[in-house]
Amino acid sequence: MLRQLVTQAEREYYNPANIQGALIALETRLDEGLIDEEEFERQEDVLLDRMEEARRWANGTL
Repeated sequence: MLRQLVTQAEREYYNPANIQGALIALETRLDEGLIDEEEFERQEDVLLDRMEEARRWANGTL
């Protein structure tokens, strides 16, 4: 059962659509002035790294 939970959590974490949604939400926060450019870039880097990890996870190379 625990393995199933971990697998499902990984699918959600590495889902490119979820990551893309987070990038869009981040851009919206920047546009609305809720975060500054520096914070945007920091969080964007994290999400882009996660997108790369997702590609490796999907290919079984993570």
